[in-house]
Amino acid sequence: MPGLLEGFQSFGARGRNARWSWSARTSDGRVVMTFWQDQFLRGQPLTYSNIGRPDVANWRDLPGNQERIENLRWAQDHWNGLMGVVIVKAADENAHPRSIDDAFPRKDLLMQLRELNPDTGEFNAINVGNWDQFQRGV
Repeated sequence: MPGLLEGFQSFGARGRNARWSWSARTSDGRVVMTFWQDQFLRGQPLTYSNIGRPDVANWRDLPGNQERIENLRWAQDHWNGLMGVVIVKAADENAHPRSIDDAFPRKDLLMQLRELNPDTGEFNAINVGNWDQFQRGV
């Protein structure tokens, strides 16, 4: 079972801290983001949202979220909001804080940021392609 660090590394990306980073960047500045598996919405295109979650106060000020906000803004400003995907599965979806049971990279997805609350880190994104297309500049 690969972990979050290995998920980031599969994209050639690195977070600021191996223990608490929720996002990472490649050497050329492309963003790779963690997405909780249970926060994807049903329907097409595949959509993700953590907006309006009741537990936002539990993670709002954590270093991983602060780095995530920075990386989401970076993706927005430099890559048209595009980001690679590492899906994380919660050991217990109702736990606060959550712990990761499994993490796996999804290079067949490429998410594009649609909305960001820069104060809380809440965001939503939709699938617009795959990582290989992004790497090739397609």
